[in-house]
Amino acid sequence: MNKAISFVRLDFITIKPYLTVKNLCLFAGVALIMLTVNNSASGAIGLLMSFAALFSSYPFAIGEKSNMDVLYTTLSINRNTVVLGRYLFALILDLLAGLFTFFFSFVVLTIMQRDFGGMEAMVTILVLFLLFSVIQAVQLPIYFKLNYTKAKFVAYIPFIVLPLAIMAGSRFFNDLFSLDQIAGLFASAAANPLTAVLLCLAIWVGIIATSYRVSVALYQKREF
Repeated sequence: MNKAISFVRLDFITIKPYLTVKNLCLFAGVALIMLTVNNSASGAIGLLMSFAALFSSYPFAIGEKSNMDVLYTTLSINRNTVVLGRYLFALILDLLAGLFTFFFSFVVLTIMQRDFGGMEAMVTILVLFLLFSVIQAVQLPIYFKLNYTKAKFVAYIPFIVLPLAIMAGSRFFNDLFSLDQIAGLFASAAANPLTAVLLCLAIWVGIIATSYRVSVALYQKREF
């Protein structure tokens, strides 16, 4: 685990040149516009967390350009460590983006004397964290299977397909069940929130774990 954490630090160092003051000011400016236009922090949180999800692919791009995979082999860095480090990097980046936007939104909306809606913001961060991490769980095996240049087009498809699939699934769900049945399901979840949370957590862990194992298997077969 210590090696994986060190690898996460290496990935953050790798993308540091792209996290310039200019870029951070640009992100903050866009978030400020979103906060000015909307009455809640949800839009700004969604926007900045989507930027963070895109940044999670940068280590692959930089690694391909610098031929880092060969260096990892030369330094005898276990491929499992590389995969685990990249997964941890993506998840930590998502969380940091959510927390940054949370506090930024709190400060801005407080100065503007608007209601912050802390609970709504926290729920938004949680939902988007789960959504983007699932998208990344689809993307990462593609990056580990192919190099960045070959994978970048295919890897961005989940950003389009998954939201559309959720919309289609919601419509199918609405057609399959009556409004009373749907209301009953939500009422059941509200009555047993711990069970609902644990079920969602178990599904999420299963998706991430499966993705990790697939990535390890694909990366082990790569030749450098």
